[in-house]
Amino acid sequence: MKNSVPTTVLLVLAIACGPAWAAGPVAATTYNWTGFYVGLNTGLAINDSGYTLRPTGNFLTDLHYISDNPLRTDSGNLNGAAFTIGGQFGYNYQVGRYVFGLETDFDYNGTDNSSYVNRPLASPLVGNIVHAVNQQVDCFGTLRARFGFTPAGRFLIYGTGGLAYGNVSSSSNVLFTSASDNYIGSSSGLHAGWTLGAGGEYALTNKWSVKFEYLYIDLGSQSYTYAARPPFTNFSYTTDLDTTQHVIRVGFNYKF
Repeated sequence: MKNSVPTTVLLVLAIACGPAWAAGPVAATTYNWTGFYVGLNTGLAINDSGYTLRPTGNFLTDLHYISDNPLRTDSGNLNGAAFTIGGQFGYNYQVGRYVFGLETDFDYNGTDNSSYVNRPLASPLVGNIVHAVNQQVDCFGTLRARFGFTPAGRFLIYGTGGLAYGNVSSSSNVLFTSASDNYIGSSSGLHAGWTLGAGGEYALTNKWSVKFEYLYIDLGSQSYTYAARPPFTNFSYTTDLDTTQHVIRVGFNYKF
C-alpha cells in the first residue's frame, strides 16, 4: 500500500480537476485567493503501519539461542480506520492563475489498532509464541507548503507537502508457552516525519471555501526494548514500529 502514494496523489488531483476540465477554459480568474485563512476539518485516518518483534539481550550473545533467533522473530501489520477532527491556519498568495501558500494544522486522531498472533514455533523449538502489539496515534499535526492552480473561476487544485508530527504510543506482550518466559513493554512519545498530498478547494463566497484533501503521513520508526519477567531478566525483546497513515478529509476555510 505504501508504494501507491504517488498514484493516490495523482488520482486525487484527477478527481479534483474533473469538473474544471469539463467546464472548459475560463478567460479570467473571478476570485483572488491571496490572504490569511482559518478553518476546520474532519475525516478518516486509515492506518497503514507495520511492526517487527525480534529477540535481543542474551538471545544475541548466548550460542545456544543465536541460530534459532529467526524462528522467534515475527512481523505484522496494524490496520484500521479512525475519526479525525481539527483545525488549520494558513496564508495564500496568488500570482495570475497560480497560488502559493503555507498551512499548518493540528488534529485529534482516534487510531487504536492491535495485532494478536498465536502460532507454533518451527522445529527445533517447541511450544507456541504468543504476542500482541498495540498502537495508538492520539494526535497529529503538519506544517506544509501548498502550490496550486486555478483552472476555472473559484476552483483551486493543489499539491502539498512538508513536516508531519504526532504522538504515538505502543505496547507489546510476548510469551513462549514452552518455558513461560514473558516479555512486556511499552513506549510513548512525539515523533516527527513527513507528509505529501493533494486536494481541491472551491470558494463558495468571497470569504468561505470548502475543500477535499488527501495526505500521506509518515511518522517514521520507533524501537523499544523490554526484558523478560524473572528469572529470564537477561533476555529481552525489541519492537520496531513504523507509523504511516492515509488521511482523507473535508474542511471549511474562512478568509480574512
